[in-house]
Amino acid sequence: MERSEVIRQIEKLAIVVLDQEDLGKLLDDSDTIRAENTCVAGLIRILSLEGRLLVQEQTPEGEVLIRRLGSREAAEQFVEHRLPPHERMWDGCGCKINYQQNLESE
Repeated sequence: MERSEVIRQIEKLAIVVLDQEDLGKLLDDSDTIRAENTCVAGLIRILSLEGRLLVQEQTPEGEVLIRRLGSREAAEQFVEHRLPPHERMWDGCGCKINYQQNLESE
């Protein structure tokens, strides 16, 4: 997927699903502001792409998800909200994250 198509989808959809190849392109085209290793589902990153703040995360099954957030503070809060459940998953709690749900409704 070309960068312009990724941007178009990011503008339209709450969550964009990318394959690993498209993730590589996105990472090449964006600036990484923060990256945290979840230990169970790869890295969760805050990215900046042409003035947009994005959070990239991956499910334990390897599905790459991108969501646009309105501010750096919102992106940081999103990451901080995601890290504790990942830590508990790593410890084997059996908990799950609904990756398709927006935080406001969790």
